[in-house]
Amino acid sequence: MRRAWTGYLVVGGALLLWCLALPVGVLRAVVYEVLPVASAVAIVVGTLRWRPPQRLPWFLLAAGQLCSAGGDLAFAWLQVVLQVEPYPSVADLGYLAAYPLQAVALVLLTRGRRLDRAGRIDVALVTVAMALPLWAFLVEPTVEGGGTLLQRAADLSYPLCDLVVLALVVRLGAIAGGYNLSSRLLALGALVLPVGDLTFALFRSDGHLLVLNSACWLLAYLSWGAAGLHPSMRAVAHPDVRPDPTGRRRLGLVVVSMLVVPGMLLLEAVEATGHHLLDTALVALLIIVLGATRTQFALTSALRWARRTERLRAEVEHRAAHDALTLLPNRASALELLRQAQERASRSGSTTGVLVVDVDRLARVNDALGDEVGDGVLRAVARTVEDVVGPLDRVGRLGGDEFVVVVEDVQDEAALARVAERLCRFPVQAAGRTLDLTCSVGVALQDAGRCTEATELLHEAVTAAARAKAAGGARTWFFDDALRTELSGQAALEDALRAGLVAGELVLHYQPVVSLQTGGTRGFEALVRWHRSGHGLVPPDEFIPVAERSDLVCDLGRWVMAQAAGQLARWRADGTVDEDVHVAVNLSGRHLAETTLVADVAEVLATSGLPPHLLVLEATETVVLDGPAMLPNLHAVRDLGVRLSLDDYGTGYTSIEQFRTLPLDALKIDRSFIVADAPQDVALVGLMVHAAHTFGLVVVAEGVERPEQVELLRGLGCDLVQGYLFSRPVPAGEVPALLRRTVVV
Repeated sequence: MRRAWTGYLVVGGALLLWCLALPVGVLRAVVYEVLPVASAVAIVVGTLRWRPPQRLPWFLLAAGQLCSAGGDLAFAWLQVVLQVEPYPSVADLGYLAAYPLQAVALVLLTRGRRLDRAGRIDVALVTVAMALPLWAFLVEPTVEGGGTLLQRAADLSYPLCDLVVLALVVRLGAIAGGYNLSSRLLALGALVLPVGDLTFALFRSDGHLLVLNSACWLLAYLSWGAAGLHPSMRAVAHPDVRPDPTGRRRLGLVVVSMLVVPGMLLLEAVEATGHHLLDTALVALLIIVLGATRTQFALTSALRWARRTERLRAEVEHRAAHDALTLLPNRASALELLRQAQERASRSGSTTGVLVVDVDRLARVNDALGDEVGDGVLRAVARTVEDVVGPLDRVGRLGGDEFVVVVEDVQDEAALARVAERLCRFPVQAAGRTLDLTCSVGVALQDAGRCTEATELLHEAVTAAARAKAAGGARTWFFDDALRTELSGQAALEDALRAGLVAGELVLHYQPVVSLQTGGTRGFEALVRWHRSGHGLVPPDEFIPVAERSDLVCDLGRWVMAQAAGQLARWRADGTVDEDVHVAVNLSGRHLAETTLVADVAEVLATSGLPPHLLVLEATETVVLDGPAMLPNLHAVRDLGVRLSLDDYGTGYTSIEQFRTLPLDALKIDRSFIVADAPQDVALVGLMVHAAHTFGLVVVAEGVERPEQVELLRGLGCDLVQGYLFSRPVPAGEVPALLRRTVVV
């Protein structure tokens, strides 16, 4: 059906050419009659098939084609059967009745769509331009010529109807923003109708040239029928393209219309027409007025567009430079404001201050009240910070729950500290309730004698805020020389640790994990030790936090996994340990969240040849709970067959219900619960063991140092234990001797 319109055009075109080649007679009349009837049928079939939003206009177009077919039938009867050609005749009634139906159909197709001012002028330009040749070749000769009143009325009716239909088709194209194929076929039919009438008026006495008007009328039937049969007829009344007053086709039509006047003057110059200087001058005047008005509208529209573009550009720049939630300058803009403040301070010799305000425990607000309330809290914090600081100070948002204040010309550090203290605790209104918020505020200063980049100064304030939060929050921390020295020492320690990892200064010590049922060693926990060249043994609590603050901790985790897995594989190969002994490795939250974690574990297993279930990855309770983004990684690692253990259980906020969703195999109770002897602590440990067993988890107790603790844990149902009672962590070379010792449990 989608290609039916092409078949219609091919067959219709063949009939059109055959009809023009036939002499006047019955056969020609029959073939001639087929085309308007086929056009009406094609329009009806296309309307029923494609179901356009408005069907009535298309049915009216079909009715107009049938009226024209009736006129053709009447004309053929008079010419062929009765052999008379009266004018006007009953045939003209059919022809003229088609025009109102076509006009109403075109009006209905554009109903509900208003033209803009430029569109109305464009339609007027085209209509005035087309009116000139119609007047010169049809209307004026009719007015000045002879004939009866009825004949002259008929002669005037055709060009006027042609002009109306053509203007409506132009209006349709202006509203639609261009023509689809169906609209173009409609426009073609509307264009060839006045051409046919012109050729009929000019060559009605020339039998050879008179065939031109028949070709135009038949082409109008054919094109309108194809317009109704094509699928794009559904979008004629509701086009997808919006009108563009500056489009090439639209402007091209306007230019062509303006060329009608010089074309008429050229025809008069070669004496191809009569004298129409006054008519042409009047039309030229109208076109000039309309063209000037169109130009004015275009300039006004262009100016309005330029202003709108400028507003949009300014809005885009503002959005790019400001935070969407709080409307404060974003991080990049805040850095630029800080740079500008530093430049002014360097010229005036003044001091520049930076405050970083970090909202404490905002995640809890989001969890308890929802993200929408959390966003409201951030907006309230932004307003409060702006109200507290001075009018010349600039406030921005760094992202998340961090805000920044750029303070110029700091005269009194004590006054700045008081402002910071006011930002440490304040109430905000959110979700119809008052929330008492606390913030950690970091302060960094740059005086005239110190040259610091804006990013470095901001980093100092962020570091100070982090120290304030680590100290419990709701306090102010200045970035001073002591903190600078401490951070410098940590940086040096990090560099030394990185070099020591490459130089082989790190080793693993192994602490046994003992079964309370058999008394045998069921596994080892691998613990990293650093023998720093020139310094001796560095305690883990000194270098592990330093590694945690950088990606170095991931490199360290990969090294520990590889060493521990390889060592256990060698022990299994030489018979040092039983086949079911495992090794546990503690990984940092940063490493567990890395996208490379699964690949790292898979590479360790492939290189060492260790069965996956003998490698246990441990993560502290707080790390797992504070990093929900790492859960997909944990599930993927567990899918490899590696076991997962929750370390330091009891020090965080894990609920028993979370055991359903966390991909765990074991639970390690923190030593603080083991060394305590209070009855409530013993009961709490029993509750932990029972809850873990309910979810099928193995329970490990660490920090066991006394024999009575062993009996207590055995009575509570604990599975595995480790601690100094059995052994301190020892180097790999001492493990065989350790396993030969008898440990009474």
